[in-house]
Amino acid sequence: MKISTIDYWEKTIQLAISLSHDDPYGERSLKTVAAMIGSSVDNFSHKFAQVYGMSYKRYTKRRRLEAGAGYLRHSDYNVGQISEMCGYTQSSFTKAFREVYNQAPMTFRDQLYLPNEIHTLERTKIASNPHDDPHHLIFTMDRTVDVRLPDYRLYYNILPRNNDPVRSMVEYMSKYQQQLYDIKACLFLPGTKIITGTLDVVPVTAYARMLMYVGILVPLQPGYEMAHQLIRNTFQEPFGLFTKQVPGGHYKMLPVPMSFAAAGLPMYEFINQSCRAGYFKMSGNHFFISLTGINDSEIYIPWHRR
Repeated sequence: MKISTIDYWEKTIQLAISLSHDDPYGERSLKTVAAMIGSSVDNFSHKFAQVYGMSYKRYTKRRRLEAGAGYLRHSDYNVGQISEMCGYTQSSFTKAFREVYNQAPMTFRDQLYLPNEIHTLERTKIASNPHDDPHHLIFTMDRTVDVRLPDYRLYYNILPRNNDPVRSMVEYMSKYQQQLYDIKACLFLPGTKIITGTLDVVPVTAYARMLMYVGILVPLQPGYEMAHQLIRNTFQEPFGLFTKQVPGGHYKMLPVPMSFAAAGLPMYEFINQSCRAGYFKMSGNHFFISLTGINDSEIYIPWHRR
């Protein structure tokens, strides 16, 4: 393919991926997604496999099962609840899960380390120069604040991956971050946040396949209608922004005096250890970092308030 054609299809495939991630139950058919991106089913299927290395159907199945694996890892939902949250019956989820992970969901839940976990943590440490907090002075439950967030719409860019997603995230962040600061400056509204994280499920997704993002969260509340309209009409197409619903609810907020890159690895270790110890359980798979300053960040963790 020509460079211009490659660029077009890479962006189009990113759009298809964003549509998948905004469809947790897997309700959109291949035909529907092809129509939404303006392609025939055959052409879309061929190009997706060519660019991404697997079929769209397989990708969507993998994403939903990885979501289920993430719930098994960090939540206290039972298998029936997790199956329903991923768009399966319990029997169909268990069958599909066995096909991919070669074990039953409850056996998977009992593992101390997941197959991709150690590799992901090692690569992240190399790529991000993480903050060292051996005495747990920063990443501690005592410093978390319980907050209740509204529902949001996230307008975001998928960052280049290059088979080393965290390294690429660090490399490209400033370019995309500045675009979002420009948008935020035009909104003149409190409550918006510039955030970063992964679309995938840490530590389930293989490291090289993880998709990192940076975006702006805008509340889905009265008073923000004009902000959403401004982004859609003025910024979304020129900046290549995708959209995703981010559910509100109870979050653990942890302010940390460091950049997003330094915070990422100790953040995951804090979440993982806290969930294992039973200090809290997550209500969703996607924690995120709010970029509040060059050397300041806020970590948000969705948790299940009993």
